Amino acid sequence: MPGDFGVLLRRYRLQTGWTQEDLAGRSGVSVHAISVLEAGRRKPRLSSVARLAEALALAPPERARLIAATDPAPDPAPDPDAGPEQRTGSRPEHGGVRYQLPADTRLFTGRTQELEQLLALAEQAPEGNAAGMVVISAIDGMGGIGKSALALHAAHRLRPRFPDGQLFVDLHGHTPGTPPLGSDEALSRLLRSLGVPPQRIPADLGERAACYRDRLADTRTLIVLDNAADSAQVRPLLPGTPGCLVLVTSRKRLVSLDDAHLLALDLLSGPEAAALLHQAAGPDRIPVGHPAVADLAELCGHLPLALRIAAARLRHQRTLRIEHLVGQLRDGRDRLTRLQDEDRSLAAVFESSLAALPDAEQQLFRRLGLIPGPDFDAHGVANLAGTDHRTAERLLESLLDHNLLTQHTPGRYGFHDLIRLHARTRSDSPTESAAHGAALERLLDYYQHTARLADHQVARRTRPQSAPTPPAGSPPLPDRAAALAWLRAERANLLAATAHTTARAQYPRTIALTASLASFLLLDGPWAEAAELHRTAAAVARELGDRLGEAGALGDLGRTQHATGNYPGSAELYQRTLTLHQELGDRPGEADSLHQLGRVRVLTGDYLAAAELHERAALLYRELGDRPGEARALCDLGRARHSTGDPAGAAELMTRVLTIQQELGDRRGQAGALHDLGYVRHETGDHSAAAALHEQALAIYLDLGSRQGEAIALWNLGQARHETGDHPAAAALHERALVIFRELGSRQGEADALHGLGRARHRTGDLTAAAELYRRALPIYREVGSRPGETELLTSLAALTADTTGPQAALPLYRQALRLARLTDSPLDQARALEGAARCAADLGDRDGAVTDLRAATELYRRVGAPAALQRAADRLTALERPHGSVPTARRSAPGGVNSPPPKG
Repeated sequence: MPGDFGVLLRRYRLQTGWTQEDLAGRSGVSVHAISVLEAGRRKPRLSSVARLAEALALAPPERARLIAATDPAPDPAPDPDAGPEQRTGSRPEHGGVRYQLPADTRLFTGRTQELEQLLALAEQAPEGNAAGMVVISAIDGMGGIGKSALALHAAHRLRPRFPDGQLFVDLHGHTPGTPPLGSDEALSRLLRSLGVPPQRIPADLGERAACYRDRLADTRTLIVLDNAADSAQVRPLLPGTPGCLVLVTSRKRLVSLDDAHLLALDLLSGPEAAALLHQAAGPDRIPVGHPAVADLAELCGHLPLALRIAAARLRHQRTLRIEHLVGQLRDGRDRLTRLQDEDRSLAAVFESSLAALPDAEQQLFRRLGLIPGPDFDAHGVANLAGTDHRTAERLLESLLDHNLLTQHTPGRYGFHDLIRLHARTRSDSPTESAAHGAALERLLDYYQHTARLADHQVARRTRPQSAPTPPAGSPPLPDRAAALAWLRAERANLLAATAHTTARAQYPRTIALTASLASFLLLDGPWAEAAELHRTAAAVARELGDRLGEAGALGDLGRTQHATGNYPGSAELYQRTLTLHQELGDRPGEADSLHQLGRVRVLTGDYLAAAELHERAALLYRELGDRPGEARALCDLGRARHSTGDPAGAAELMTRVLTIQQELGDRRGQAGALHDLGYVRHETGDHSAAAALHEQALAIYLDLGSRQGEAIALWNLGQARHETGDHPAAAALHERALVIFRELGSRQGEADALHGLGRARHRTGDLTAAAELYRRALPIYREVGSRPGETELLTSLAALTADTTGPQAALPLYRQALRLARLTDSPLDQARALEGAARCAADLGDRDGAVTDLRAATELYRRVGAPAALQRAADRLTALERPHGSVPTARRSAPGGVNSPPPKG
């Protein structure tokens, strides 16, 4: 009987008193194999029988009997008159090859979570899925990502749970040079593996599938279907009853396998990629902790196949160092050709994925290589392909399903880095150069046109630009929020597109596209990047003789220099634009230049010049009927008036501005007016009203998505909280503002936030931290040329020095602040410096000097309309002038003032 071998083996083992583990250890045959043989579920190999007999020390007769028991009775000859059911119904206990798994790889790394999911699925196999059917896991991912390696590694781990066999079929869904295996041929191979003689395999596909399901019924069998082309190829190969587990791998997402557990493989993490490189390169081939490992993993795209090929080069080329290999792979044009060996090629893997697609998808894939940025949407692709939005969306989804594209955000698609290189290589085809050139022009027209539409929603004012050819279609941008969302999504593409416009014929596009991005980049930064774009636009406009375009680009460059804190540089640029606009007779441009130049003069402390420039700008705007422009000029005129000691006039102007902006419905303008009015209220001592106004401004800036406005409002609100005594809240607000200012690249804003945070630390008693913050802020103020900021900082530093070192060291700092305040003609800053100097003089016993300084300070406070500060200084003066009055000697920090607010966006 077929089971005699198992019975005999078990008898001989028990006679020795050994367990299956004991016999396995002495014979070299695995415990699992001994268990299967004793159960009679497998015909033993003669080599295994010989090892078992030797380990058991069987006598010659017993050895011969054991060997004889391995020969099963022959199958009866088939009855030619029997029907298909009778011919295929018997299940021979032996015959076929049921244990077919290819060898597991020693280089398996990572995939811990995915492996756990597959092992957990195996637990469901005996009962099946929720519908009582066979359990299926469909593993998908791009070529080279390690789908087969994961499936085989899991299958080897699962072998003991499926003692009736482990079947393996390569379906050749994406094998270069080999067509996909038909379901009928795959079934034929599987049935032969299950012991069905070839002559008993039905010819009809349906009957063949039924025979296969019958053979697997009530068994615990694991089936690995590797490299599937699609769901249709797989569906006939699925068992019909519980007990079995099927692992399917495919580069395509098999979404129509409704009962399958879908497992999409992602790239290896950094540590996993490094571990694979070390393992595959061999012991000690890559020094532990070598800094080039991360670079090599990045250049290989964290793709397992690429990592193995790169490691193989290191393993076999002993003179090749990892840093040299990294240098070779940095050349994107040559990287794919270096990532191949005698039988593995990334380019071939990607090409085999592409070859399985219809012509339309293949053509789109090649054209996607033309897109300059990292990701894209269906609107851009529709223009690139010259088709409609719905068709573009369908083609993109097809490429996504075949794992030739990725998607991390709904509606936006991208490439894996190495697949992008392959697509760009394919897009360089000489035979399609004309078609690809036209496709790229359509895409650039789309970007230029849509950026211009978005700019009309985002910018407070736009200027005339050359209009591109209208695109076939573009997304709706009904409001500012939609425009900002589109600009932020397409930011990388739009910036990369400017690099595609370097030919002279494309100079007009360079000027127009950069102009359309100016307001957005001023809003979101980073400003250093924006400045470089505007320099390029100004240069090409000058080369073309486009003086208006040059003036516009110089003005945009001036605004970025203004935002970064380069006030001398921005003033020089605004002066140049003013001259150009005046020579061209461009009165709107002249008004804008006057206004911008006035804003810089405020920040450098030249308040009288600033007021004169803003008055000229406001008058010109009024003559042009430009109410938004007039409102902005009046607002900044109010700031200049306030700084020259006219707080009432400043408040009146800013209230008028707020009314105009409300009438215009300009929410950004309203936020600016609230901000400036809050600043005046703060300076006049009405801190509660100031805080309320800054909170309103902050809410609008947040709603508009203006990061610069948000930072300014946070900073101002922090100042108000500081003055009302809530120093922890002030510190938190200044910290938030500091993060944003740094991200934007605003040096003035960074210094202001450091200063405000230092004042909060001073008031909460952390004097060491306060000193460090002041130390970091002071050189920034000097670097950007902000005299008002430097003056304020010196006043705060003097107050801190009085608390830590004493009045003798603090007094020179107050005197230095006073000199700067007089240079900028800022009465409020002069008053604060005088008040602090008086305090030091009194502590040092110089009553007359203290009285003189306090009298001057009270007069200045009265002039600028700062009642709280006036009352404080007057009380101090009264105490000093009282005959034989006692003068308090305990030093308190003089309330520091508030810096001039950072420029509004």
